[in-house]
Amino acid sequence: MELLKEIKDRGYPAEYLLARIHGRRLSLIKDWDSLLSGRDIYEYPGPPAHNKPVLMRTQDSAWRQYLKEREWIYHQMNNRLRNIFSPYFMYTELNTLLVCLRYKSSDGSVTDIERILQFSLMSDKLRGLLRAGPDVPAVLDKLGRTDAFMQNNSSGLEQVFLKDGFRGLEQGLADALFKYIISMDMHPVIRDFFAFIADARNIITLQRCMKWDTTTPPFFIRGGNVKETVLTDILRSFNTGPLAALVYRQTGLHIEGPDAARVDNALQRRLTVKIKKWERESPDTGLILNYLWRCAMEAKNLSIIYHGREIDRNTLGEEIVH
Repeated sequence: MELLKEIKDRGYPAEYLLARIHGRRLSLIKDWDSLLSGRDIYEYPGPPAHNKPVLMRTQDSAWRQYLKEREWIYHQMNNRLRNIFSPYFMYTELNTLLVCLRYKSSDGSVTDIERILQFSLMSDKLRGLLRAGPDVPAVLDKLGRTDAFMQNNSSGLEQVFLKDGFRGLEQGLADALFKYIISMDMHPVIRDFFAFIADARNIITLQRCMKWDTTTPPFFIRGGNVKETVLTDILRSFNTGPLAALVYRQTGLHIEGPDAARVDNALQRRLTVKIKKWERESPDTGLILNYLWRCAMEAKNLSIIYHGREIDRNTLGEEIVH
């Protein structure tokens, strides 16, 4: 059973999709500073294509807009491009899988699952398993025995879930997925993207372990550029100084008293800079990745602004990734 759905190759040349993306990204918000400094951010006009204030889009769910755009790109790609970007799409479906499992654990209805899967790229077989599986352990057991990314990359995730709940499950699923991804023959841009993502997730895991003073050994994902020995040495030292130094090496930003939200924001900002550079170096793969990333960050930014509408504008500005 594959994670992603298979669709017929429409045979569109890559140039067709690149031209469409060049046009569609004109609708993305470019000037976040003007949005935040305006008299009324609730009435800030969105791009002409949306014909509504930007925060009205958030109320309509900015994340659903991103998922729709991601689905559109997936369907417009030819098989060559879909193969190149399959690691990215698999990674973004990890959250969808976890959300579905959370609903299932809380006795969510099939209607809830269908709503979550509306713009999902999951295969039909995996969708069917999430709908029909009686409970989370049963779904995980089936996944472990039949799903390509789980086989030989995970060990008893249903037991992990029963012991450590969703926190342990998220770590276990991410570890299994990354093991599968790094075994793939990836395009250099996608490989560099996932090396940074692996490092970022490991740094956040390290920060949380130090903050919570947990005795449970952390899951450090393989595939990054920061050696696991560096991470474990910082953890053993239980000193935030080396952690702050590591964040600085990865992001170029000094973080005082690093917490997960600040570190994650700094890492995403640094990744945004890197992706822009990759677009200049690889005008096809880099362009598509940059567009997907910008769509995702726009959804995140709008959600931050909407939910933080009573917060000082300068504070909000520090949370925006662009």
